Amino acid sequence: MGAITEFLRRINDPAGSLTGLLSVIKEEPDHAPRPLASPAPSGDTPPRATAQVIDVSDSMGKPDYEPTRLEGAIRAAVDYVNARRRRSSDDRIAVIAFHSTAEVVLPLTAITQTKQIIEALHSLRASGGTDIAQGLKAAAKIFAVEPPSGHRRHIILLSDGHGGKPLRIARKLKDEYDVVIDVVGIGGSPDAVNESLLRRVATTDPDGFCHYRFIKDSAALSQYYRQLAAGLIWRDKEDD
Repeated sequence: MGAITEFLRRINDPAGSLTGLLSVIKEEPDHAPRPLASPAPSGDTPPRATAQVIDVSDSMGKPDYEPTRLEGAIRAAVDYVNARRRRSSDDRIAVIAFHSTAEVVLPLTAITQTKQIIEALHSLRASGGTDIAQGLKAAAKIFAVEPPSGHRRHIILLSDGHGGKPLRIARKLKDEYDVVIDVVGIGGSPDAVNESLLRRVATTDPDGFCHYRFIKDSAALSQYYRQLAAGLIWRDKEDD
């Protein structure tokens, strides 16, 4: 505020120079936060039909995401539901759990049934192996019978491991059912997942932006899910 007052004083001072005025402007610090990278355009007007496809294999019980990887995934998924509910009461959410097989824990359900969706997420338990294709096949069955409704079709696939041959079904979901697939890898390090495979499963935009990210901890995971809910995906070069 001191710099602004000085700026106004010099405007009213006939002896004030342009150089002096500019020097006052430069003295005012810039407190505006600056993003590390530009956000992808969201185009976030239509409601969404989102399938939360969550790995529940044995390794999801590991405690490197406090308290466990699975609990971290559940918290992030709940954050997504709550954020989307605030943006669109017309959204629908499905919950799919997969290990060596897949289960539709909750079919597409109106997001206004928030308690039911959150209870379905909290019912997940870790067991078995990992077959990513099974989770995507279960999602494909949901979207195959989903009538045209104006909802943007969306999958958030989360996994901490390797397993299965998901490329064919991922291609079908993207090409035939017009589904955007966001893929999230979690674990101790990116080496814990097959990043090359997961990038190919994920949607790649026409400008080359890939909807895959590896997330290192549960706090960052929840933040990323909230960004997904807002249609705001940060293109941070460190993540590429």
